[in-house]
Amino acid sequence: MAVPPPASPARPDHPFRRRRLVAGALALVAVAVVVSAAWVGADRLSTGRAAGARPPPTASTARVAAPTTTTSVPGVPGTDAVTEQTVTFTDPTRQTPARGSVPAQSGRVLTTVIRRPVGVTGPLPLVVFAHGWDSDPAKYATLLDAWASAGYLVAAPTLPDSADTLPGTPVSDPVDQALDLSFVVTAMLGGAYGPVDPARIAVAGHSDGGTDVALLALDPSVADHRIRAYLSLSGQIPTWLPGPFDAVTPGSLLSAVGTDDEYGLYPQSFDVYQSATMAKVFVSAEGGDHLDTFVGATPAAVAMRAETVRFLDAALAPGTPTSAGLAAALTPTGDPTLSVDVAPPPGT
Repeated sequence: MAVPPPASPARPDHPFRRRRLVAGALALVAVAVVVSAAWVGADRLSTGRAAGARPPPTASTARVAAPTTTTSVPGVPGTDAVTEQTVTFTDPTRQTPARGSVPAQSGRVLTTVIRRPVGVTGPLPLVVFAHGWDSDPAKYATLLDAWASAGYLVAAPTLPDSADTLPGTPVSDPVDQALDLSFVVTAMLGGAYGPVDPARIAVAGHSDGGTDVALLALDPSVADHRIRAYLSLSGQIPTWLPGPFDAVTPGSLLSAVGTDDEYGLYPQSFDVYQSATMAKVFVSAEGGDHLDTFVGATPAAVAMRAETVRFLDAALAPGTPTSAGLAAALTPTGDPTLSVDVAPPPGT
């Protein structure tokens, strides 16, 4: 969980970061994509789709039952448990870059943890989540459980560039990671891992994952118009990429950050909010840090997770959301340290 690599002097750095920008093609090409999926403890399956103009053709998928893990989530209205399963998606059309001494590999393997609420039936709204640099989905369990407990189908892939659970040294690759999120959306829409409401799709991410989400929301070269809600948590605009960052994208944006983010991301997260042309809202946590602001056990962190759920509910509701309506849905915040639509950051 960190911020972009030190190659650009405009971007903050931190002691445990050793990132290098991965050179690669920044323009999308029409490709044939094959998604292969395997449930833990089940036989391997495959599903395919042709990629190109979005939305893609419907993928043909099959489902095999597999054991689930059930986690209690006390105190969450509506449900008291979340089930968890793991599936592997493989995109053979894009490369995984070298990770330090580990050479580059063909294809991208996305081991994805899928959470769903217990006792909720019918097509569910979908949230696809991107973890931070040198991190993994397990570190965000409290946040992901909050969404699943609120009635969302949540898919959190381990990103092959930046995860800390894979061999080698994590690297930064926001373009491919943004495309990974779209790839997982496509894989989930087939319904093999639970019925999905195609009109209610969200992407979310923290730190570098928040930057991936900002790229999807703002860069027309990777924009995915199936997405209706974007949650960029402690993220920033990847200005070391060529952009432009002026996409007219349908949907709604939440940008959220702690004012004491130790990597100095408060102004950058505010820039994400300012740059968006869609309905949008900005939430800051007074005194909040980089990660615990979203996953911690403090009253402020619990309230912040509730704000993200309120945003999802409002952004994915029928009709066309407005910035004023989103702000009203998030107010009052539930904790005095949280502010909605705050003034521009200091120094601006």
